[in-house]
Amino acid sequence: MGKRRRSRRIESRNEYILKRVLIILGCIFAVGVILVAAVKIVTIVGRNRLVRNANTEGPNLTEESNAAIISDPVYASDWQEGWVTLDGKVYEYNEDIRTFLVLGIDNAHSSGDVDYGEITKGGQSDGIFLVIMNPTDESIKVLAVNRDTKVDVLMVGGGEGGSDLWSEANIAVQHGFGGGGAYSCELTRDAVSRLLFDVPIHGYAAINYMAIPEINDSVGGVELTLPEDMDVSMVRKAWKPGATINLKGKDAYDFVHYRDTTVFESQRQRLGRQKLYLKTFIKKVKAKTKEDITFPVSVYNKVKDYTVTDLTVDSIGYMASEYYDYSFEEDDIYTMEGHTETDEFFEYFIPDKDSLRELIIKLFYKEVDRNN
Repeated sequence: MGKRRRSRRIESRNEYILKRVLIILGCIFAVGVILVAAVKIVTIVGRNRLVRNANTEGPNLTEESNAAIISDPVYASDWQEGWVTLDGKVYEYNEDIRTFLVLGIDNAHSSGDVDYGEITKGGQSDGIFLVIMNPTDESIKVLAVNRDTKVDVLMVGGGEGGSDLWSEANIAVQHGFGGGGAYSCELTRDAVSRLLFDVPIHGYAAINYMAIPEINDSVGGVELTLPEDMDVSMVRKAWKPGATINLKGKDAYDFVHYRDTTVFESQRQRLGRQKLYLKTFIKKVKAKTKEDITFPVSVYNKVKDYTVTDLTVDSIGYMASEYYDYSFEEDDIYTMEGHTETDEFFEYFIPDKDSLRELIIKLFYKEVDRNN
């Protein structure tokens, strides 16, 4: 009898332990399911927010060159609004693409407070980069916009009776007419969009150049080899063509920010340095994000006092989880073709419209599959 009682007690204890283990495992599973669901919900919210943030519905590239193909009976029966033609082929806008405008703001009066208030002293956007995330081929590309590009700039409230005035100027100055906060970013976003035939832009971040050392060092610095034809000795005497340099702290700031305005087309020279820097920097950000999906959020928290953005934490989280594994190659940073003109005071970059149209189709469109 004693052995049976001990056996039953042991069995009862084992059943009790098993039940406890099952309860604990069930709780862990439930928490895991909740966390996964929460992440998915945040991701969906972030994705939907980006879609809602777009400032236009789609590019406007329709022009007379389409007329000949539209009139062709082969195409006329099923021609769709918004289709465009290039070299005899038909393309449609890729609605799955997401774009993100990054602005590097130069303001000598800044001390970390990005909302300057005075309407024309919001700082110029000396760095203008449109990041393009394409889920069709899972790629990240960057379109670098010359800050001297001549566009129509909206001078807010400058007209009689408070009406708005427009004036041709460098696109960089548009940011200064909004006070330095969200309105400045929206004005610049819309100016970039107009320049690019109304390409939708889903989000923006304006980052004061003072934050560059912090951002640069968050990825462990940026090591790069200077091309043989790139002389940056005016920035640092020790930096010679062909040399390999490791940018940390203020060196990174000077490398991407410095230019000699007395030299013709100095902005093109600076844009060349910025492209070289971004090639390595973006790859390091991708690697860091792959190691730690929260990396972009942690960097943002470090520099948020120098940043104005319409992205929320859920949007940043969605972008980090969705795009961190997308490809980014050496040749995935693009610039516009064009020429530079000067007047008594300023230089103006004039894009070549035909080549810009082709570039927009290359970056934002996909060929129409007329077999389906």
